[in-house]
Amino acid sequence: MMQHELRRTEMLIGEEKLTKLHNAKVVLLGLGGVGGTCFETLVRGGIGKLTVVDNDIFTLSNLNRQLLSSYDNIGRYKVDAARERASQINKYCEIIAYKEFIGLDNLEKIIPRDTDYVIDAIDTVTSKLQVIEYCREKGIPVISSMGTGNKLDPTKLIVTDITKTTMCPLAKVMRRELKRRGIGTLKVISSTEKPLVPMELGEESGEGPVSMLRKRSTPGSTSFVPPAAGIILAGEVINDLIAR
Repeated sequence: MMQHELRRTEMLIGEEKLTKLHNAKVVLLGLGGVGGTCFETLVRGGIGKLTVVDNDIFTLSNLNRQLLSSYDNIGRYKVDAARERASQINKYCEIIAYKEFIGLDNLEKIIPRDTDYVIDAIDTVTSKLQVIEYCREKGIPVISSMGTGNKLDPTKLIVTDITKTTMCPLAKVMRRELKRRGIGTLKVISSTEKPLVPMELGEESGEGPVSMLRKRSTPGSTSFVPPAAGIILAGEVINDLIAR
């Protein structure tokens, strides 16, 4: 079926596991610095059905780290760029795209019961918590990305349990809030690097469309830490799926 495109992958995992990946249904939440690279890695990795959710559009400030961004994509929805990108690199990967903000009202639609894996690459704490609670209730495996902003060393990224995270302000908040909800464990990717304090450069330039997602504080970022986290996330999911 996909002998030519994924032949090099098949050499490592075999036809049976490659078929398992093609039959897998993965939901990726967020297509930013982490999620965009995770998306492409999943598509190239042989995932057969991939649901992506993001209600944001590309802006100039995305160009330094978001794989799917380009000058041509400024002002476009990220999910539209993702769907187009997938069609160019793996025509056997079915993409379901939602231009929506993730919340309690649409979780059942976005993450159906037969989902094999959920990847949380969301920025918003409330949405992250709602997704994790939902997946636990439904028995759906989930892996969550902690903060990758204000970091310079991609080698400090680790896959661990939320209870073992250090040096990550987002993970600290997530640990506390998950504990309040009775959730003691969660597979995450997190950085052990002490975060830098970003310089304040004022409001972003009006040269491009303003992001529709309002953030309380804007972290600094690089072209290599968030994307590295995205690759690791995709690798964890693919390896977990073929190990079943």
